[in-house]
Amino acid sequence: MYICLCEPVTDRDIRAAVQTGCRTLRDVAGQLGCCRDCGRCAKAAKEVIDATRAEMRPIRLQRNTQPAMAA
Repeated sequence: MYICLCEPVTDRDIRAAVQTGCRTLRDVAGQLGCCRDCGRCAKAAKEVIDATRAEMRPIRLQRNTQPAMAA
């Protein structure tokens, strides 16, 4: 679904940006160009960012909680 109409940015584009390191709306806007012109997409973009980060949390927790190998 298109989130920004001024720049053709979709929710998939935003998810990919977050998965590759963007953490804030400013990061995403800098990489993708959304939220710069009229700003109407900022709220929807932030919701996608927050949802993607929430989905990623369990993955990071699983990686961090695996037992260390004994020497």
